[in-house]
Amino acid sequence: MNFAPCRQCSAEVAAAEVQCPECGAPHPADPDWNGAGYEWKSGTTVRGWPLVHVAFGCDATGRVRVARGVVAIGARAVGGLACGIMAAGGLAIGIVSAGIFSLGVVSFAAAVAIGVNAIGPLAIGVVAVGAVGGGVQFIGWKMLFSLMPPRG
Repeated sequence: MNFAPCRQCSAEVAAAEVQCPECGAPHPADPDWNGAGYEWKSGTTVRGWPLVHVAFGCDATGRVRVARGVVAIGARAVGGLACGIMAAGGLAIGIVSAGIFSLGVVSFAAAVAIGVNAIGPLAIGVVAVGAVGGGVQFIGWKMLFSLMPPRG
């Protein structure tokens, strides 16, 4: 078995080691490793945020990359228009999403939530919780539509 020093803490690690047992650095024996994934930012910024930011995977320290921009696309995305597995922003589209307008499997919104599980003032989903909304099961004040009869 080949051994090499960790690029961060210089501890002796196996060449095939995925994580340093001493400092936790990912792929410690590879001195050229700079993270797995992809990241791109547009040169144009709006109030310090890139117009478009795309980020997937991990950075050199092993942290998950987060896309932050007016338009953010990535596994984790935060922005005016955010698309990702976890998304937060003005218009959030993702498996788990939170925003003013939200679309996803689990959606939390300040205005409109649409998804399998939707929570917001206007909620539409299989299970919808809100002031106004509809779905297979709606819990709230004003039902627009539902497949289940209201309790009462």
